[in-house]
Amino acid sequence: MIKTWLSQTSMYRLMIYYLGALLLAGMALSMFGILPYVWWHIGFDFAILWLSCALTSWLCAKIFRTQRNPESELITALILALIVGPLDPLIYSNLLLLAGVGAISQASKYLLAINKKHIFNPAAVAVLLAALFLHQGASWWVGDRHLLWIMVIGGALILHKLRWFHLSLSFLIPYLAVLTAQQGWRLDYLAILSPLLFFSTVMLIEPLTSPTGRRKRILYGVCTALILAGLINYSSLPYTLELALIIANFAFWWTKIKQRIILKFINKEPGAKDIYKFWFEPLKKFSFRPGQFLQWTLPHSRADDRGTRRWFTIASSPTEEKVLLTTKFSDRSSTFKQALRELKPGAEIATSDPDGDFILPIDPTMKLVFIAGGIGITPYRSMIKYLLDTKQSRDIIIIYAAKTAEEFSFKELLAQATEIGLNTIYIQTEKTGFITPEMIKKEIPDWAQRTFYISGPEPMVEAYEKMLKETGIKDAGIRTDFFPGYE
Repeated sequence: MIKTWLSQTSMYRLMIYYLGALLLAGMALSMFGILPYVWWHIGFDFAILWLSCALTSWLCAKIFRTQRNPESELITALILALIVGPLDPLIYSNLLLLAGVGAISQASKYLLAINKKHIFNPAAVAVLLAALFLHQGASWWVGDRHLLWIMVIGGALILHKLRWFHLSLSFLIPYLAVLTAQQGWRLDYLAILSPLLFFSTVMLIEPLTSPTGRRKRILYGVCTALILAGLINYSSLPYTLELALIIANFAFWWTKIKQRIILKFINKEPGAKDIYKFWFEPLKKFSFRPGQFLQWTLPHSRADDRGTRRWFTIASSPTEEKVLLTTKFSDRSSTFKQALRELKPGAEIATSDPDGDFILPIDPTMKLVFIAGGIGITPYRSMIKYLLDTKQSRDIIIIYAAKTAEEFSFKELLAQATEIGLNTIYIQTEKTGFITPEMIKKEIPDWAQRTFYISGPEPMVEAYEKMLKETGIKDAGIRTDFFPGYE
């Protein structure tokens, strides 16, 4: 039940629920005297921050001729409401402060940006600049231990959704290790962990200011922890959490694509049953590796819980001039997909930097098996087209499963791929059932010497990964594709 709900909820909407739960819990605990705050101050502070964020974002979007993102505005307002104050909004100076902090957070996305890509976490920038010019920074009241249980549950859901436990832990473990080495086990870990957990599951993991790629993210987390430890031990500067994050944002910004990726919609064409191919032209060419994905932003009215941002594989190859997005539609498709289907030629859509480690191995002699379920063929389409265009031969067997023959995509390309050593086995699950260990052993005699790639809906990926492990394939011989974009 939880997995189904998570699969139907976008990461941004899930973050709103997580932060909203913290805010409501803070109000409730204050109402009953458990937290030393006035409960309605918290609610009014949030309302002022949200209004300020929305108005500033709307104004900046008009000035810079771009689209605003209401979900992002709401998330930033919630973060600020949880780390600033609580303040009495009936005091005029507090009202100005809250409005100023909200305005700074949104303006920073446009003013502290290079090539229309903001560099710094908006909430961290707002708190630091407010401390410098408005003489009031963050209190981090959300770090109270009474709210820790919500952070554990909500943070775990967020990290599970993103599959980014490695980033949060790469920050927490080094920082707590440094603290323990310096002060021993007498530390009050609950008091320390609460603000750190909020920081590492909300602010540190912001996708637009975090590096792409698992290894870079781990390094990013470790560096942020070491910067924070250094600031605390060797400086007298306040607001070290925010400053450490801003320094890390700037340091790792140089590892990202410097141009904001804007794609112009060209046309759509039908693919297999219920599948459409959408072709886009990048305003400026960008580099990516076959198998990676983009986070696509498509603002539209009355967005459902899956939101205005979605992850989709780049189905085209780096060797192609155009960018291909291929997705499946159903009677209950999300509002995002409905808006995508209604795109007119010439419409522009913004994306994040390419991300994902589901890519071809560097060693061309590795024997591979590609398992694809339905629309999970898309990363393989990118890889195969790349191999064909670069005339690289690889020993790859593709097991392509779909319910019926009408649901198989890119059959012409898969047939052409035999020229470079690829062999495709089609499995119609309606007739033969799902892929089994016996089927793999029969069709692939040297299965034990191969590395298996699995791509498709999350339940399918998990089921086949478990099956392969039970068959005798070690973890190192299995690579799975995951991003919150199949739902």
